[in-house]
Amino acid sequence: MIKRHISLVVAATALSGTMAISALAQTEIEIWVGGEPGTANVYDDLAAAYMAANPDVQINVTKVGSDLFNPVLVPSLSGGEGPDVFMYGTGPGQPAAIINGGLVADLTPYYRQYGWDAMIPESIENTTSSDGRLWAVGNEVENTAMFYNRAIFDELGLDVPETWADFEATVEALIEAGYDTPIGLGAADRWPISHWQSMLFGRFASPAGVEDVMFGDGAWTEAAFVDASALLQQMTEEGYFGPNPVANGYAEIMDSFWAGDIPMTFTGPWIVPGAVQSLGDGIADYGTFQVPPMADDQAIHPTEDIGSGFYVNANSEHLDVSADILDFFFFNNDSRLMLLNNGTIPIGSLTELLPDSTLPAITADLRAQIDSHRPNGTIHAFLDTVTPASMTNVTYDGLQALMLGVMTPEQFVEAIQAEWEAAKADGAILMPGGVADN
Repeated sequence: MIKRHISLVVAATALSGTMAISALAQTEIEIWVGGEPGTANVYDDLAAAYMAANPDVQINVTKVGSDLFNPVLVPSLSGGEGPDVFMYGTGPGQPAAIINGGLVADLTPYYRQYGWDAMIPESIENTTSSDGRLWAVGNEVENTAMFYNRAIFDELGLDVPETWADFEATVEALIEAGYDTPIGLGAADRWPISHWQSMLFGRFASPAGVEDVMFGDGAWTEAAFVDASALLQQMTEEGYFGPNPVANGYAEIMDSFWAGDIPMTFTGPWIVPGAVQSLGDGIADYGTFQVPPMADDQAIHPTEDIGSGFYVNANSEHLDVSADILDFFFFNNDSRLMLLNNGTIPIGSLTELLPDSTLPAITADLRAQIDSHRPNGTIHAFLDTVTPASMTNVTYDGLQALMLGVMTPEQFVEAIQAEWEAAKADGAILMPGGVADN
């Protein structure tokens, strides 16, 4: 039985003893990880902790850069070689080739053995599974939310809005106070608009409605998506995003937001580390909140997607040990806290970890909000990463056209539905997800 539950704080000090561990090792595991050096280095520490608890295992971590799609990986796997465990994409078409080619191991037995189902959110499980089986453990969670300037709100006597009527009144008050751009949106870069699209589509259709399109017989032309698109267009027309949001880039908007010229912007916590460095204690003037429901029959569904998944090589001679390493890295709280404090958000609820984390207060507060609303079900943060690449330009161009008023909401959803149908016919969409009960 592989030993478990060693404190990572203690185990991290065992790095100097790695050579001694190597001498005892009987099982050697190769892991390839992507990411920037500062973030990827956490896997060295996790490996050292695992080896300290399991001296008969030697883990070699290889960093392959920030590009998940290492050109050497698939040829190596196809040749019966390559790493035992590796990081790879989870979007449409990315894992299909390695799954259909029999190059990755079915993780479903370990999913049941270790009880991973208790921690993996359904929406993430759906993007890391197909044919009723789990193929990867999702990682690098990202979310979006409304970031706002507390100092501006306090000066104007504004509270965080709890209803859509409150939200509308807040925007109106900001405009009356002279803020011509109440909500910053770098629409010139196109992709920031898709953050709004993803959130609005999920809110109007509910998680089940979006999943019905992604994996069932639903269509993007349904009334919920038309209504969501119409609201985005209406908000633009009413000046929510300023006089000409399509002329503004994301970097420009963020500079204005941190400078105190724009009161709100809808984005993700990836902006926080840089802001902490530049603002110092001034980051306390900023906070986050979940956009209120737009109708009485809506709930707050936090947005959530993953940046990568960890797979196991089907040809590995050490499947059980590889799976145990995944369990150690991603499903025990010591490891999860280490990932969290290193800037990599692991899947599942983080409520137990937040009191011991070193996250900036603004990020910890956002994570707490997400966990508090998680029972409502999560929705995609980035539909542009889980829908086919062939849809991306059509979606991006359509969102700009929608905001400029040169395309109707009906025309917009019809355009993306046409691309969706073509991609679906070509098998380029996400494979139907979910893990079967038996």
